[in-house]
Amino acid sequence: MYIDPQIKSFIDDLVATDMPHPVELGLEATRDGFSQLWQQVNPPIRAGVSIAEISIPGPTGDIRTKTYTPRGDKPFPVLAYFHGGGCCMMAPEDYEGTNTALAEDAGCIVVVPAYRRAPENPFPAPLEDCFAVFTWLQANAGEIGGDPARIAIAGDSGGGYLAAAVAQQAKRESTPQPLTQVLIYPMTDMGGLPPSRVEETMFLDDRTLQWVIGMHVGDNRLDPRASPILEPDVSELAPALVIAAQIDPLRDEGKAYASKLRNAGVPVHYQIYDGVVHGFFNMGGFCDQGNVAVAQVADALRKAFAMRS
Repeated sequence: MYIDPQIKSFIDDLVATDMPHPVELGLEATRDGFSQLWQQVNPPIRAGVSIAEISIPGPTGDIRTKTYTPRGDKPFPVLAYFHGGGCCMMAPEDYEGTNTALAEDAGCIVVVPAYRRAPENPFPAPLEDCFAVFTWLQANAGEIGGDPARIAIAGDSGGGYLAAAVAQQAKRESTPQPLTQVLIYPMTDMGGLPPSRVEETMFLDDRTLQWVIGMHVGDNRLDPRASPILEPDVSELAPALVIAAQIDPLRDEGKAYASKLRNAGVPVHYQIYDGVVHGFFNMGGFCDQGNVAVAQVADALRKAFAMRS
């Protein structure tokens, strides 16, 4: 199995720390550890991007939300980005370098909500918050210098699940679709066990996935709002860019969801990056392929926004 040399060095360093498995470490310690790690491996924060915090009304109260605005003339197109962490971990601040790179390179305002997390707020709370942010932007993006007619959505891992689920929820509620949906190694099948879940992997394993899935969705794994791949009708959803990592237990469900969208007539571009692990998209501080993937997403967003300008 080919392993990107930069990723191999990263994994070797992690193994040398001899840290307990996340399940054994416990949720709070794992939350702290992953936040610290993500802030270390993110690319540098872009100095030309303005960072602010706003509150967006949600179903149970205001949602703390970070915004990343590039230099230039307003109004900007807007990307609602839903952060990863299995809907149990991470925060907008843990993605600061990636968020500013997307804002500057795609020429858009990146909006990252601190949605409610499980197990304190299990399914469907994270989805409800992300959908509330998406619909607020469609009506109120002008308040932050954005263009309500040019809204895209994206997310990685658990956030990739949330992006896919938001697009599906928009269809259910007859809300306009985003211009595009960018799904970065998304969790799409909470109840399944595709082959990549049981293959030899690194950094993320199925034991950790089952742990966070249990905290997030419990007995609701077969609800299409929890497992987007189980939604019977995915036609007329937004065009999708699906990014996958080769050494990732989520690889197969991302590919399967891309195929499901394509078979339903949704324009899809599927891209797999060889030799990298789950999370590589946010490892641009040391991983060249992570930076390439961010550039690919920024390019796709620019093209989607240009079609509506």
